[in-house]
Amino acid sequence: MGIIEQAVDTMRSKMDSVCEQGKIANSERMLSVIAGGFILGYSIKKLVKKPLSALSGVTLGGALIARGLTGKCPVSGAIDQADERNLTLIERRYFDK
Repeated sequence: MGIIEQAVDTMRSKMDSVCEQGKIANSERMLSVIAGGFILGYSIKKLVKKPLSALSGVTLGGALIARGLTGKCPVSGAIDQADERNLTLIERRYFDK
């Protein structure tokens, strides 16, 4: 297996583990699908006039729809993992005038 395939497999496994921990509520899933549908529809209408901004809208709308349909959010999972880590204070400075 090449180094690129190994890197892709590592990234895929990390994203899958984060997605499993980032489950979202049903109401948030519905809102995500609805908002994604509106953004996707609006962006498709603007695809001919403004292709670059429409492409970003299509990407965002599709991602929101996928998030709502699967019920998993990698961003929420990453935030939850960061909260669980033990963060320590390395240095504290006080300044007086």
